[in-house]
Amino acid sequence: MIQHPWLLGATLVGLVALVRAAAQRPSLHWAFAVTPVPFWCYALPIAGTALGWWPSDSPLYAVLSQHLLPICLVLLLLGADLRGIATMGRAALVAMLAGSIGIVGGMVAAGILWHRWLPANGWMGLGALAGSWTGGSMNLLAVKEALGMPDTAIAPVIVVDTMVAYGWMAVLLLASAMRRADSSAPPAETRRPPAPSWPRLAALLAATALAALIAIGARAAAQYLPVTRAVTTATWSILLVTTAALALSLTPVARLERRYEVSRLGTLCLLVLLASIGARVDLHAFRQVPAYLVAGITAVLVHALVLGLIGWWGRIPLGMLATASQANVGGVVSAPLVAAAYDQQLAPVGLLMAILGNVIGTYAGLTAAALCRLA
Repeated sequence: MIQHPWLLGATLVGLVALVRAAAQRPSLHWAFAVTPVPFWCYALPIAGTALGWWPSDSPLYAVLSQHLLPICLVLLLLGADLRGIATMGRAALVAMLAGSIGIVGGMVAAGILWHRWLPANGWMGLGALAGSWTGGSMNLLAVKEALGMPDTAIAPVIVVDTMVAYGWMAVLLLASAMRRADSSAPPAETRRPPAPSWPRLAALLAATALAALIAIGARAAAQYLPVTRAVTTATWSILLVTTAALALSLTPVARLERRYEVSRLGTLCLLVLLASIGARVDLHAFRQVPAYLVAGITAVLVHALVLGLIGWWGRIPLGMLATASQANVGGVVSAPLVAAAYDQQLAPVGLLMAILGNVIGTYAGLTAAALCRLA
């Protein structure tokens, strides 16, 4: 059994690198088309723990959750194009925000309807799902950490997140096919040439150091803010880190992302975090998957109803509504694909919508958790 923290950390990083390499192989494309890279980075460590390859309890896991997550949030949010989001247009903004409100309202409705079958901390799980389905995996982990959700309790949430998100994507693509829309792939993105190695390394180190300073400052400031049973010091810390990163995205510091793509390091940190959480999972937690699955489906149906009503009232095209829905429930990767299935010109809008979801996802998830707890 691998027990030494440094060796265990290297093993998890190696496992993430192996999964990412496998995702690039054409022969394995079918596996990653059904379940994405983050799911495998989470599921394989669960299997390793069950087989006794590494422990379910290690000092490394707490260190990663407390110190790596804030750095991950800063690196991923530093390049948020807030100015570009503001230029999406009224219909796109209304559709995206209506979809997010529908997810939050849907989680509250699911909590009211199914609370008897959900675990005692089910309101935390619904908040984490809301964070993911208005933003992404980054927001799910941020909400989990802010709420102090146990590591074992997040297991069924991540499984349901994957099942419902990809199932809903299939529904939206089927709807586009029934409309006989052009379902060809979106045009390939023109990528800028890679930056020279040494300047890129220096930029990554500078961005990481800046993220660490923000994390340290947020933890220190959070000690002086008022706390309640629902809003803890960890909640304030995550909110302060998120807000600081978004504020920096409006400054010249954001050039670190545009020139050197520091978010790639943030993505790697996110996958390592998922792997460490998976390594802590007790397989008995999966008994809660059916209850969360029903709750998740309920929330998505409420989300669809809200979007449909807003679309009818505002005369928003179906393609725009579907793009907003996938930007909420799916995320940055899948939203442009669904958008292009309805209209090629919607692909960039889908990307901006998904970025907006990353911006508001943590706030939406914490709001949903608070409302579910009250309900």
